[in-house]
Amino acid sequence: MFDAFPFDEWSESITQFWTFAGQEGTSTGTWILTVLGVALMLISFVGFVIMEEGKLAKQAAALRSTGALDRPPTAQG
Repeated sequence: MFDAFPFDEWSESITQFWTFAGQEGTSTGTWILTVLGVALMLISFVGFVIMEEGKLAKQAAALRSTGALDRPPTAQG
């Protein structure tokens, strides 16, 4: 099997592999990526909640229009 991965060129420090990392891993790029990631996560979460609330409201309106929510529950047994 042909193995061309340069294991000999690796160093022990992860900062050698990470483009945005500084010498100690606390560079400005690290903070920018972290803040952007958290902001994107929060925006996605809010968007998801708004989308699901809209779908729930549409489904409730459809059920109300059929009168399904006005009927008393039937006895199961």
